[in-house]
Amino acid sequence: MAHQNPSTSSEDGLASLAQPMAHEAEERSEQLQAQLKSSERLIEYYNQVVAEIRASLERIEESDKAS
Repeated sequence: MAHQNPSTSSEDGLASLAQPMAHEAEERSEQLQAQLKSSERLIEYYNQVVAEIRASLERIEESDKAS
């Protein structure tokens, strides 16, 4: 019975499979980073809008109390 030893061809095959996977992982990471930055900008924008709405409502309340 012959023992099977890992050959360089199977190691090369694994390495060739790992390269596209690493590239895909890097691309996905870049996409997620871009999405995170976009989400952070949207959150900042929405926070500013909410602050402006609250300030406007406070001015309306003060105006109503003064009347």
